Amino acid sequence: MTADVTTAQLAEALATRILMPRKHPLVLVSTASDGHYAFDIARLRAELDGVAEIFTVETGHASKHLEQLLPPKTQVFNGAARVYPPDFDTAPDWHRSHLRFPEHSDTTDLIDDALAQTGRRTVESAPVPRAQRATGIVQRFFDDDTRAIVTLDDGMMVTATAALLPPDMPLTAALVAGEPVTGILEDLELRPEPLDVDLDAFADGTHALALVVKVTELRATVQLHPRVSVVLRRRDVAGDDVPVSDVLHVGDVIRVRVRRGPGHEITLSHADADADEPLTSAPALVVGGAPWLAEGRAHTAAESDARPETSPATDAAPGAVAPAAASAPAPGDHATRHDVAALAHEIAALRSDLLALTNLVARGGRADDGEAARLRAENEQLRAKLADERAARADVETKLAEATQDRREAGRALRDARRAAERSHVDATADGIRLEIERTWGNRTAAGERTRWPLREYALGSGFIDSLGALDEAQLSKAVRACVDAITGRDREIPARELHRLRTGEGGDDPYVVRDADGAKCWRSSIEQNAPGARRLHYWELRGGAIELSRIVHHDDTRP
Repeated sequence: MTADVTTAQLAEALATRILMPRKHPLVLVSTASDGHYAFDIARLRAELDGVAEIFTVETGHASKHLEQLLPPKTQVFNGAARVYPPDFDTAPDWHRSHLRFPEHSDTTDLIDDALAQTGRRTVESAPVPRAQRATGIVQRFFDDDTRAIVTLDDGMMVTATAALLPPDMPLTAALVAGEPVTGILEDLELRPEPLDVDLDAFADGTHALALVVKVTELRATVQLHPRVSVVLRRRDVAGDDVPVSDVLHVGDVIRVRVRRGPGHEITLSHADADADEPLTSAPALVVGGAPWLAEGRAHTAAESDARPETSPATDAAPGAVAPAAASAPAPGDHATRHDVAALAHEIAALRSDLLALTNLVARGGRADDGEAARLRAENEQLRAKLADERAARADVETKLAEATQDRREAGRALRDARRAAERSHVDATADGIRLEIERTWGNRTAAGERTRWPLREYALGSGFIDSLGALDEAQLSKAVRACVDAITGRDREIPARELHRLRTGEGGDDPYVVRDADGAKCWRSSIEQNAPGARRLHYWELRGGAIELSRIVHHDDTRP
C-alpha cells in the first residue's frame, strides 16, 4: 500500500489541510521503518467513512518536510499516528492531538480519538489552568511502567509520571493501581509529590510490613520504605539451620517485628513476628497516595537489582498477569555491566603498562641484552593478556546485549499480556454492559464535552442482552460504542452511524415504527460498515428523552 504523502509538495498540501478549518477530524498514520503500517488503514477508512479524513505519510523525506511545516511536537513518523481535531487551526497545540505509538495503542484507540473529536470546538470549553493540584484514582501502568493512567475526580484521564520522584523511587512503588493519588497537574500530566520518610512511625516492638528485595541462603534484604533497607540473617527469619532462600523470595511482603537500638537504629525479625498483632500501616510514598505495601497485594521489588532469577510468570495461574518487573534491569544485567566496567578498567591499566614498557624498550638500547630481552618478553605477555581481555570484554558485551534484548522482549510480552487482559473481555450481562457503557463514555468524551454529550437516562430492553450472544469481542466493543453514541445523542452528528427512524416496511412512504404502549420512537444506527451482515443497533427514544436499548441485529433484520 503506497502512502498518500510521499513528496515535499504533498506534505505542504497536507500541512495546509491540517491547519485549516475542517468539518471532520483528520487521522494521520505514518509508515514504520519497514514501509508497512502498524495500524489497520483499511479498517480506519471503513469505520470512519464520513466521520474523519484519513491520510498516510511516508517516514523519511516527506515526514521530515511535514515536521518543518507543523507546530512543535505535532509531527508523525516511524509508525506512529495521531488525530487532529476539526478546529486544530484555532489552537494548534500538541496536547489536543494525542500521539499514538503502535507499541502501546491499536486501531481502536485511533477510532475512539476520531469519534471523540467529532464536533469538538475549543470555544465551548472553559479554559483550564496550566498547573493545579488534582486528585484521582490510579488505573494501570504502561510504557515499561514508567507512566500510569489516572482518572481524576472530574472524570478526566491523565498520565502520571515520576518527574518529581527521586531516582531510587520507581513509579510502581509510589502508586498503587485502584488507589488514590494527588499531584501537580500541568496540561495532561500528573506529577505525584514524594513524602519524607518518617522513621518514628516504626516504634520499638511494633509490627510492620516489609518488602523482600534480595535473598541468599544466609540473609535477606527487606525494605520498610524504598529508602530504609534492613538485612535479616538466618536467625531473624527461621532459625540458624534453615536457608533463608527456602523461606523468603524476592517480591514477598512479610510481617516483621521492629526493634529500636540505643542509637535508634532499626533491626527487624521475621521469626518473632506475631500474625495476630496489629500492624503499623506501611507509609505512603507520595502525597495523597495509598500505603505502598499491603498484605496479600502483589508487589514489584523497589531496588533496581532486586529481581527473582526466574520468570515471574513461572508459577502464575493460567491467564494471570505477572507483577510488573520488566522496567528495571535484571540481576544478570547488573552483574554483566559490572564485569564490563571491571574489564574496561583492567584494559586501560594494561594499555598504560604496555605503553610504558614499549617506551622503555624503545629507549633500552643502552640497557644490557638480558634486561632488554626480559622487557621484550614481558611486553609480549602483556600484549597477549590484553588480547585475551579484549576477547573477554567482547564476550561480556555480547551477553549484555543478549540480556538487554531478552529483558525488552519480556517487557513487550508483559505489556501484551496486560493489554489482552484489559481488552479481551466485555462481560455481556446487564451489570457488565452498564459498566462498559460508563467506561467507554468516560474514555471517549473529553471533560469539556460532557455537558454537551451527557450520559442520559437509559434502560436495557428485555431482548437486548440476549441479542449480544452472537457477537465476538470486537463486535461487542463496537456495539458498546454505538450504544454510547445513542445514549448521548452524538449519533445524530456522526455520518457513519447512518441514523434513521425505523419504518414499518421497506418503502419510503411506509409509516415510522411507534410503540403503542408509550409512543416511543424506534431508531436504527449502524455499528459496522462494509461487512457481511453488518450489525445495527435498534433503540427506542421515549418521551422525555430517555433511551431504551432494544436489540443488536443483522443488516437485514428490520424488527424493532
